[in-house]
Amino acid sequence: MLTAVAAVCLVLTACGADPEDTADAAAPSPEASQEISRALLFEAETTRGEAFEGRSLAETTALLWFWSDGCAECVSQAPLVVAAADRHDDIDFFGLAGRGEPDDLLEFEMTHGLDALPNIVDEHGLIWAGFGVISPPTLVFVRPDGTHSTVPGSMTEHELELAIDEELG
Repeated sequence: MLTAVAAVCLVLTACGADPEDTADAAAPSPEASQEISRALLFEAETTRGEAFEGRSLAETTALLWFWSDGCAECVSQAPLVVAAADRHDDIDFFGLAGRGEPDDLLEFEMTHGLDALPNIVDEHGLIWAGFGVISPPTLVFVRPDGTHSTVPGSMTEHELELAIDEELG
């Protein structure tokens, strides 16, 4: 009951907001360095059980691909992300797996060629939330100056290349 009341309040609050104050969820938006610093304050494990610290992404150029084993669009997106990683040696590519059981995530990784990338497991959705990710597939472009852009949805190979050039080029 409390959840339902909170949801109604949230919807009513958003409905009364000035359209200029409301962010377009589909539009990439660079966040301040302070925000990226908070987003990078996480510790997790990879699908292989190795420790990973979000701080290691500071001052790097990186592409984070948020995926889930239950995401149909992620199946078609996976080979495009892996191919882009092969073409861009100057960018660190990472998968961020969530919304699944560890064995299922590892199986998805192996089946779809994602074992070429480090894949970080976001067991509780906190990393996803830190970057403003609502659903997979979503790309987050992290720049060395500490800013990032979150771009939801799948892309064609051409669109992905254009986004990489625009966001990280």
